[in-house]
Amino acid sequence: MDLGFTSRIEEAIAAKLATITTGGKKVFKIADTWKHQIKVDQAGGVQGFQQFAPFGFAKFSPPTDSTREGDGVLNQRLRFAIFIGQTSKEAGIARIGDANHIGVSLMRDLVIAAFDSWHPGEGFNCNELKYLDEVVEVDEPFNYGLDILFIADWIA
Repeated sequence: MDLGFTSRIEEAIAAKLATITTGGKKVFKIADTWKHQIKVDQAGGVQGFQQFAPFGFAKFSPPTDSTREGDGVLNQRLRFAIFIGQTSKEAGIARIGDANHIGVSLMRDLVIAAFDSWHPGEGFNCNELKYLDEVVEVDEPFNYGLDILFIADWIA
């Protein structure tokens, strides 16, 4: 499949998400690129958490920025989000975790440790991803989801 540059980075991020473990167990049941697996309805309800959680989805996340190098070469600043989420049967556990659930709090720490200063590998003409920020996407008693944002410069 012929993918664009940002889609190839999404694929590389998803592949790395699938390898993250804690205590000898995989952190994510589903690690994939973002394909709108989670839906938010007009009433504010969330669908898909039960099916996919714990999940990690990689997505290109504009806005982006650009500059020119001294020689006029385009330098694009790309922003990627890793959307992580968990569900629980007890209020708050999806966020904080317990003995039986990896909470989003620990997932966040593991994702930042895995991806801050990470490079997708040979053939990617960009610098390492750098942690930028995070945004709470879903904050409900039994579902919690967070976008963790990273940036990388792509020098064409």
